[in-house]
Amino acid sequence: MLDTPLFRNLSARTSDITLLMLVTLMYIALCAEADMYVPAFPQMIEYFGIAENQVQMILSINFAGLCLAGLFMGPLSDSYGRRKVLLGGLLLFTVSSAGCVYTDDFYAMLLWRLLQGIAASIPMVIGAATFIDKYPPEKAGQILGVLNSVISASMAGAPVVGAWVSQSFTWRANFVVILTLALLSFIGTWMFIEETLPLSKRKPFHLASASKDYLRLSKSFTFMCYTLIVNFPITAVVVYIANLSVIFVNHMGMGLEKFSYYQATTMGTFIIFSLWSVKLIQKRGIDYTKNLGGIIAIIGSISLFYISQTDIQNVTMICLSMAFIAAGGAMMPGTFGIKAMSLFPEINGTAMAMMTAVRQLLACGLVLLSEVMFDGTILPVAIIIFGYAAFATACYLILQYTTSNSYEAESA
Repeated sequence: MLDTPLFRNLSARTSDITLLMLVTLMYIALCAEADMYVPAFPQMIEYFGIAENQVQMILSINFAGLCLAGLFMGPLSDSYGRRKVLLGGLLLFTVSSAGCVYTDDFYAMLLWRLLQGIAASIPMVIGAATFIDKYPPEKAGQILGVLNSVISASMAGAPVVGAWVSQSFTWRANFVVILTLALLSFIGTWMFIEETLPLSKRKPFHLASASKDYLRLSKSFTFMCYTLIVNFPITAVVVYIANLSVIFVNHMGMGLEKFSYYQATTMGTFIIFSLWSVKLIQKRGIDYTKNLGGIIAIIGSISLFYISQTDIQNVTMICLSMAFIAAGGAMMPGTFGIKAMSLFPEINGTAMAMMTAVRQLLACGLVLLSEVMFDGTILPVAIIIFGYAAFATACYLILQYTTSNSYEAESA
């Protein structure tokens, strides 16, 4: 029953549209799972009776689950097929979302959030793989471009919806929405999505082989530098979002609805500059685009750090600085990411999983660090983001230096 969807023999066009709609639904569910409930952090602090700096654990432990599981989901689906692994992941996603809805204990919530993160890593990896299996590279690339836009729009809209839901009902209602999206994704996949990876293309799962590939990637200084650079903007946004609601609502007295619009400016900027960067690459090239994006992101990081030292209550400048980081960051993933992936074309899937896992690990670690440093202001967030920006800049300069020296040696 798992191998065959309930409804078969759809026309090719209907099958294509159904697949796109269902994977889009999964990605919307994943984005909601990531940050829809963040505006409700003040409510959750009161409900669970926890300290303000503890609430970020609800986010960071989720990223830990995403990181741990994401490394194995791609290789597992390469061996056992996309459909079985995807259904298993969506089922766990549904069950863990239900756990988040009904729990009354903070530590039980953390357990459910860990499981939710493990489950969310599966459609995150396999959803994109179904298109790569089914379509030629050009068409698959176009579809993935559409999905990236959906992800950005969903991440921008989720806090706005989450603030309205929290204000109209309670924090728990956010997880009811996530549960509904997860259940619809599971039912739709079970009924309509067919296996996209034929038996002839599957390969046995060997943990030792996968470990060797990951070790090879981790030993590549160039790959790891590009990975750390490309993950800077998303990680910075995650740390910012994890702390913002408690700072703005609890310590600055801002209403939830107003807060949601301030937060949405970050992802709104990310969407606009993501679309613009595509045209800029066509006109000026990858190197120009990534360098310009990096400069804009660094300006935003310096500005945020400066504001945190001089005018810590200036909400407009805080959000404007973060908008610069988002704008520059939107121009970086598709450019620095291409540089990283081109180093190991024969293990692209493993390289992508590695880059994703590093991102989740960084997000988890830096959110936990912001929890330890939390003082009710934007200062700890600014210090963490500025520190990462400086580190990413150092990585870039080292790469430029080593590349230049290698070129001169070859010329000589």
